[in-house]
Amino acid sequence: MKNLTLITLFLISTLTGFPQVGNALHDTIKPVCLGYAINFNSIILNEERTLLIYLPYNYIKSQNPYPVLYLFDAETNFKPVCGVVDILTRWKIIPELIVVGLPNTDRMRDLTPTRDRKFNIGGGGDNFIKFLREELIPYMDMNYNTQSYRILEGHSISGMFTMYAFTVDTTLFDAFIAVSPSMYWDEQIMLMRIENFLKSNPDLKKRLYITLSNEPAFMFVKETVEIIRKEAPVGLTWKYLQDTTERHEIAPLRSTYEGLRFIFSKH
Repeated sequence: MKNLTLITLFLISTLTGFPQVGNALHDTIKPVCLGYAINFNSIILNEERTLLIYLPYNYIKSQNPYPVLYLFDAETNFKPVCGVVDILTRWKIIPELIVVGLPNTDRMRDLTPTRDRKFNIGGGGDNFIKFLREELIPYMDMNYNTQSYRILEGHSISGMFTMYAFTVDTTLFDAFIAVSPSMYWDEQIMLMRIENFLKSNPDLKKRLYITLSNEPAFMFVKETVEIIRKEAPVGLTWKYLQDTTERHEIAPLRSTYEGLRFIFSKH
């Protein structure tokens, strides 16, 4: 069993703002464990980061290795995503997963591939990819029972960055969930990048799930989907779903549920 000594228990009372209770009830209430929080010192990012980690129910007793879902925007998405993973794995719809949530310190710096020419912000994405490749993933593989199968999920800006990671290094992740990705970034620079990537990687074998909620046309998600539809290699298993009944802020809930079912489907 790999070392868990650096882990601090992250109780649901901390994550959800569990209300204070009177002394009479105090002894009858037991906190429910959702996951763990770890302070991780990154040399590449030159800062301390927090990792939120969800482990399968029988992880401590099991010697099995598990696939890993790496999740952006964990300060808002960790709880709902872990809830989805829990119910899907309990009913054996998908295999058990480890979830690694990455809360932000500077979202627009880290999760953008270029410096936006209109707003003059962002552009630290390559450094963040380096952090994932050289620090975070090796740390998880060294300290946890992980499989080599890795999934990346992001929403909005981090959804766009998920698409960027899809095109940057084909060895890092096997599957991707891009929830309402902000493909308008830097005058839609990602559209050409995706097209060129697909054309130059005819042997690509990945799984990609893209969603769009009830949002304006400037997201440029449909244009992205048309490029994929036209240029996707045979080995790219992908799906696009637009849900016009859903709003942007809570789109990760359904997208995670449907995306994980799609990723682990047999077709």
